[in-house]
Order: sequence, then structure tokens, then C-alpha cells
Amino acid sequence: MNTAFLAEHPLVAELRERRTALVERLGEIVREVHHVKETVLPPLFAEYDKHFRALEIELQQATLTASELVRREELFRLKLERGEVLSAKMIEVVNTIVDREFARVRKRFREAFEQTGEEREKEATTRNTAQNIAESETELVKLYRAIVKKLHPDANTPLTNADVSPEKRVNTPLQATVSPVDQFWHSAQEAYKRKNLRDLQAVYDLVCLKEERENFTSGASAEEHLRLEISRLEGRLRVEERKLRDLTTSEPYTLREFLKSPTWRESECKKLSVQITEKQRESERSRVFLASIHAEAGFEWHDHAKTASEQEAETFKNDFMENTYFNFR
Repeated sequence: MNTAFLAEHPLVAELRERRTALVERLGEIVREVHHVKETVLPPLFAEYDKHFRALEIELQQATLTASELVRREELFRLKLERGEVLSAKMIEVVNTIVDREFARVRKRFREAFEQTGEEREKEATTRNTAQNIAESETELVKLYRAIVKKLHPDANTPLTNADVSPEKRVNTPLQATVSPVDQFWHSAQEAYKRKNLRDLQAVYDLVCLKEERENFTSGASAEEHLRLEISRLEGRLRVEERKLRDLTTSEPYTLREFLKSPTWRESECKKLSVQITEKQRESERSRVFLASIHAEAGFEWHDHAKTASEQEAETFKNDFMENTYFNFR
């Protein structure tokens, strides 16, 4: 049975239309995600950073210091309530426990700030068997080569704005700043560089899939192939829609109007300052208790939290601001 005849079959034609609609919708969502990430968010991050950077860092530092001091206080109180004598051995045990606990905490903080969301995602997806990794590498190269044939500047049939209807060009903000071919070429390069198979598959779906020509021997095989493609595209669409939803329902996107208000900015600075003061007072209360019980027992108390904070202050600042801190504060 030839392909032309199959294309006329009502069910196959309906499935083709469904697949085409999914590819178009996927393209709209991917373009909007790109627009939000590349055009909308950078100035918002810069604006937020300008007003709140120093306070956010100070709050995180104060919170970590307070948590460490309170933990020391809790352990000493617990041992004293049990009737244990504050001896040099007990002091060493408590301080060693807390030092180790907070060394891990500080390490997790640094790792969180040093790794981007993409890097964490990549790390999670590569926790597979060697075979799965090899298969992913093969698929990655296959998809990338197909995309290069379509989007490379030397290609004979590049994607242009003509591929997007006038209505969609008007309604899609990205069209005013970058053409689809430039956007998808950049996205493909980034996805391949990061070995992000999921993102590369999305680009492939948009620039290559719509021009595929099947060569089926029966209506059943055409239907099966199209249903599988539709199922996969629906999954891709859900992923991209969730990505867009996450971007547009999280800070700083949700703060874009508030950031324009001097009154709101002043109010937020005051809130952060109050939180910092509360954490500092919490730290001071613990310091007073720790110093007093050590003095009563005839020992000199050393502020381990302060020493650790001083040693890591600059590193913490750099790590904290190297990447976005909205998800970790």
C-alpha cells in the first residue's frame, strides 16, 4: 500500500493533524521559555541583586551562624540536664559533633550555590548504567547531526520567520528580538554542550520532525507510528509547559511589578534587616549561655561559629552570588 493512499485514510489524516498541532504548540511554548529565560529574567535578577544582594547574603550568613550556636547550646543543655559534668572531654565531644555537622552543612550550601539547575539535572540524569549512558550519547549525536543539517548557517533550507504564521509572529514576544532559526540554533548548541538529551529532543521535534516522511507498508503501521509520536510529543509538551509555569510562578518573575515600586523595595529591605537582627540576637543569646557555663566550669569558651564564619565569609559570598539564590534562601 503506498504512502499517498495511506495519507488519505481518515484516521491517519487525523493523527497527522494532531501531531502537527502538537509540534506547533510545542514550538510556541519553547519560544516563550526561551524569551522568559533570555530576555525577561536577566534584568529582573540584576534589579533584585542591586537592591537586596547584600542583605540576602548577610541573612544567610546570620542564619547559618545562629543555627550552629543554637545546636551547641542544645547539646550542652542536654548533657547538663542528664547530670553530666562539664569536663574537657565533654566539651571536646560536643564541639567535634557540631563542627562535623556544620562542615557538612556548609559544604552543601557551597555545592547548592555552585551548581546551576541544569548541572543538577544533568547530574541526576547521568546516574545510570554505562549502557544507558552510551545509548544516550548515541541518541544525542544522532539528534544533533539532524538539527545541524537543518539549522547550520551553510544549510540549504534554513528555518525562517516565514515558517511562523503572521498571527503567531505578532503574539510571540520573542519574534521581535530573535528569529526562530537563531533561537533554535543557539538552543541546540547549548543542549549539546550540556549533553541535555531532553532539550535537544525538543529542538529536533520543532525543526526536523514536521518534515519527516514515513514509508509505511500498512495503515496499521502508520497509525502505530503516529500514536507513538503523539504520545512522545504530549510528554514533551507537558515538560515544557511545566518549565514555563515554574519560571513564571517563581521569583524574580513574580516580583517584576513590585520591583518598580520604591515603597515595596524599602519595605522588603526592612523585613530582611529585621530577620538579620533576630538571627543576630538569637546568636548572642546562645553565646551568652555558652560563655557562662564554660566560665562556671573554669574553661575558656571559644566561639567556633564565629571563627568558621570569618574563615568562610568571602568564600560564602562568592559561592552565594555566583548563581541565583532564590531557590536556596
